[in-house]
Amino acid sequence: MKLSLKLAAVVATALLLPACSGGAKDSETRVVVFGVDGLDPEMLQERIDRGIMPNFKKLVEGGANFQALQTSWPPQSPVAWSNFISGTNPGKHGLYDFIHVNRETYGIGSSMVESDPVGMEMTLFGYDIPLTGGDVRSSRKSPAFWESMADQGVPVYVHRMPAAYPLTETSAVVFPDMGTPDLTGAASGVSYLWTEDPDKSSKVTDSTRMEKVKLNRRRNELWKLSTKMYGPADTAVNVDDLKSAQKEAEEAGDNTKANQIAVEIKKAQEVSTPVTFMIDDPQGTPQLAVDIEGVYAVAGLGEWSNWVKIEFGMLGGLVPIPGYTRFRFMSAEPFEVYAVPVQYDPYAPASPISMPEEAAAELADAIGPYMVQGFPDAYKSYKSEVLDTSGFINESDMVFDERTKMMHYGLDQIDETGGLLFLYTGSLDMRCHMLWHAADDAHPHQEEKGEYDGMAYEEQIDRVYTQVDSMLGEMVARLDAMEKEHGSPIELIVMSDHGFAPFYRKMHVNDWLIKEGYLVLKDGVTKTGAHGLGYESDEDDHPIPGSGDVDWSKSKAYCIGFNGIILNRVGREPEGIVTDAEIAPLLAEMTAKLIALQDGGEPVLTTVVPATEVFHGDQVVNAPDLQLGFNVGFGASDECAAGGVTGDWEQGIFIVDNDSRWSGSHLMDPELVRGTIIAESAKSFSKDPALEDITATLYSLFGLSIPENMDGKSLY
Repeated sequence: MKLSLKLAAVVATALLLPACSGGAKDSETRVVVFGVDGLDPEMLQERIDRGIMPNFKKLVEGGANFQALQTSWPPQSPVAWSNFISGTNPGKHGLYDFIHVNRETYGIGSSMVESDPVGMEMTLFGYDIPLTGGDVRSSRKSPAFWESMADQGVPVYVHRMPAAYPLTETSAVVFPDMGTPDLTGAASGVSYLWTEDPDKSSKVTDSTRMEKVKLNRRRNELWKLSTKMYGPADTAVNVDDLKSAQKEAEEAGDNTKANQIAVEIKKAQEVSTPVTFMIDDPQGTPQLAVDIEGVYAVAGLGEWSNWVKIEFGMLGGLVPIPGYTRFRFMSAEPFEVYAVPVQYDPYAPASPISMPEEAAAELADAIGPYMVQGFPDAYKSYKSEVLDTSGFINESDMVFDERTKMMHYGLDQIDETGGLLFLYTGSLDMRCHMLWHAADDAHPHQEEKGEYDGMAYEEQIDRVYTQVDSMLGEMVARLDAMEKEHGSPIELIVMSDHGFAPFYRKMHVNDWLIKEGYLVLKDGVTKTGAHGLGYESDEDDHPIPGSGDVDWSKSKAYCIGFNGIILNRVGREPEGIVTDAEIAPLLAEMTAKLIALQDGGEPVLTTVVPATEVFHGDQVVNAPDLQLGFNVGFGASDECAAGGVTGDWEQGIFIVDNDSRWSGSHLMDPELVRGTIIAESAKSFSKDPALEDITATLYSLFGLSIPENMDGKSLY
């Protein structure tokens, strides 16, 4: 997070803002869209048939139209939800993957956020204060439905929307989800675990901080531990001298010294706040108290604490940046406490987390502080084994309970004003990703059996489906009461962005490209380093053309992201060699090889198509040139998606077991992982429904003209 005078002004302004409701107009029409990330139509039908989804069963048997829904190319959440948000295909809205390539460096970039470089700076008392530039904005090129619908007088309430951050000005009420960072700027948040477990050790990653600790047990009735929590790096601290020394060490080949200086740079910009843990009555009924500079959180054993405020002093303590966190007291002996990532303070956010900005505080007044960041279900903590299976499910339950409270708050809003309400939950998606291995004995990743909340781990996907069913039941009951009160029907649409499938084997696509001669590393290089395929940077973080591990003068193609191969094209890539005349035959050649590729007698991919065949619009040129539709059970590896080459290609290996808790997926052929649509109206759909069609249908339900640039068609 880049600290600026503008950021300080945002904080100060937020503290002074009065509460308001956004000034929405009234509407006699009421429509509710329930977005359940990852709700698979076949898995849903099977559970309806088994009798564990009574509310969905009642909805469907009552005449609702239940069909499989066309998902996006590729079937990735930020892409799919952007199709729905805009009613357009990626060729128009411009999001193609979780990860985009940085076309200036061959490195990786965010698909959801664009940022301007810092321009003018003022150096003051050892701090570089940005005066211009540094702004961030959504990378989506097509407008959101809530913007134009609200402009036409429809009250619109969007309670958690993936790929909506950073927010744009609108008279709708909007809360973003996936893509919203925690206070440190981490997209999935940085969680904490303090532990005395002898089998664990300290480690710090981009999403977790696990600290091995030893409690002071001198007093039998009160144990104590003093530690820290960390805020956003104060990148305004001037470290030019250290960067110059680091560059000199690198040029001299002294990597040990260069790494030591890198640690010094991190320490110089590190911002922390002291935290003290106290366990009362440890031999009896242990109670945890957490003291954060005189503000307290408390929790019983196995329970969550209250939300507690924490502040980080930036610019030498001159600018306080507030956040919120909460703790779970996991064990007294050995001691173990977990903390969720530090969230933006909804009462004084350092960056807008709602539209209008004061809506964040109004929601907190109604339901209490809440998880602001996207991906709040702690999948990275579970994936990296900071949390065990029970801990992951427990936090996901906490998030689901919050979303249920949000649902009732949103229903209160349209009860009062009418209009459109969109509600989102991502917990089903996250648990299908992370717990598929527990229910699938054929999966390469297996762990000891266990249970949570009286249900075996292998039944936890069933359990989250039933939780969604209960949420639907509460929603329908509220809507039935509203219909009686207002005397008019309310349209309910349940939808998902994609379905689900197992993920058994992962493909290192860049290793395959090297094996086939399309990607060429420099002499003596067998795998990529920390920069992946990208250039290295100088001391001012400027890319150095020609540096890195790849010989781009001989490379025709590369992979960054999960579902595409990118050509090294003349005029688009910085060292492109593929001419326009060579594109079609090169893609045809690679397609034939990929479609023929088998693993254990199974096709690895079922569909491989050029981007120009599945996208249309002025953003097609930026799409990966070849779209990869993996077969069920297969997908691209994390290493490949981040632009990595593993080196396994030397042994002819580029497809390996997916021995990971991330065991379910949907990054496959879109036809194999269709989403779900259930429309309560008994009307027949006019076409095979797609995500964009739901957007167009919302316009028609409110009697609005569908924007000309929109690809979707009304389903009624």
